Amino acid sequence: MKCPVCGNWVDFFDICDNCGYQNQGIDIDNGVKGPNKMTLTKAREAYARGEQVE
Repeated sequence: MKCPVCGNWVDFFDICDNCGYQNQGIDIDNGVKGPNKMTLTKAREAYARGEQVE
């Protein structure tokens, strides 16, 4: 499947080698849950600006 942040191919629930976001298997942005320190929307915005995704 594709990383929901950068579009690289990743395994289900895997950490993306390109941007560092851990795929949670859902594409819903209801706040920070699970292993990531930022919401999916914030991660996409950070990646687009060339900033680190946490």
